[in-house]
Amino acid sequence: MSGITGISRRLRQRQAVIAMDGIRDAIEQWRSDQIPVLTSRHQKIFGSKKHAALLAEVVAGRLDNQISHAEASSALVEASTSLPSVGATPITWFVWENLARAIGCFRASLHFTDGAFQHITALPTRSDEEKSRVFLAHLYQGDLERAGQTWHTASPTPDSGDLWTDAGHLLWLLSAGQAGASDHLVGDAFADDVSGRDILVWGPAPTDTPPSLPDDGYVARVIAPGVTGFDPDDAVGGRCDIAYASSRVTKGLIAEDAADLLEPFQWVCFRTDSWRRLSVPQGRTAKNHKRLLPSPWDKTNVIPLAVWDLLHVRDVSVRVGGTTFFASAQAYTPQETRLKDEASGKTDERGSTGLRFERCLSLAHHNLSAHHTLMALLQKAGCVQFDAAGEAVLRLSLEDYMDEIDSLYGVDAV
Repeated sequence: MSGITGISRRLRQRQAVIAMDGIRDAIEQWRSDQIPVLTSRHQKIFGSKKHAALLAEVVAGRLDNQISHAEASSALVEASTSLPSVGATPITWFVWENLARAIGCFRASLHFTDGAFQHITALPTRSDEEKSRVFLAHLYQGDLERAGQTWHTASPTPDSGDLWTDAGHLLWLLSAGQAGASDHLVGDAFADDVSGRDILVWGPAPTDTPPSLPDDGYVARVIAPGVTGFDPDDAVGGRCDIAYASSRVTKGLIAEDAADLLEPFQWVCFRTDSWRRLSVPQGRTAKNHKRLLPSPWDKTNVIPLAVWDLLHVRDVSVRVGGTTFFASAQAYTPQETRLKDEASGKTDERGSTGLRFERCLSLAHHNLSAHHTLMALLQKAGCVQFDAAGEAVLRLSLEDYMDEIDSLYGVDAV
């Protein structure tokens, strides 16, 4: 029975991704006329025919400037109260969460987040895969005790084993070794080099306070499209010893056979193994936290990825600066604005080329609330230190954090 259930769930996930991709493409292309067609075609994914029509009305209304951000948020919250009555599955809840964020209603999206987790924890678990979702729900609800209990009763399978390994390492970190099981790198050249060092992970956001640089440590930074080198006059003197490559810049480097751009870095850490198509002697595949994100379509942000990767090295001190997790008017310094593509050119300091909902769509992909929660947990446990600006954001409740994102991106449809 659990095998049949798993196949059915994966089929629903594929259908959900098709529905979301279609709606997000319509948002990106300003095709409000396509929204009702898409929601009607996939109405089961949205809970019911009535819910599909409501979603179409809200999304199209936002696209056509017929309803305000406040009105859209209110309608979404109202929809969240009626989803339980139609037996909405966790997939349905997460689809609504994602699409609410795609139209800039980040605070309202938390009602769907909460609905998904409540539904998951209320259901009986018939398989280890379902138990892994219960672990994630407890984690993001802040119930580390129940998350730990769930981990201890897991029966890892080939499909779920890697998640339980990540879950065990996270619990080990959060409990100072009192729970879970560590998954530190062993017999690894990167770990041997980094162990015992002070690592400053430096993000692209402006800062008023230049950081203290590690004498015998390393500076880790993100390389992205249009940013494969750094200004010697920036806050850390242009220094970058460990480069963490975004997926987009990796694809670009492969397409242009531009591995020579990576020669200045001591180490280059990639999200996936695709980098092996390049000749990068100092390259490696980083540990990533994707399996710890709540839904299968969530993507990893690179600063949290760097933190998670470095915390797989024993005896390492990790500090983070130059990031506010997008909760500031400037997400990027002028020197670190990204290149979207050759046609669109460079983005502005919020990461936008000027298209409506451009940043909302991008931020929806990267589950800001989950990343905020993970980093806040690690910061509170003393595993990583943030500068004053980053710590101030992590001290915000999820509701206050998403209010900030609403005000910076959602209300004006950035």
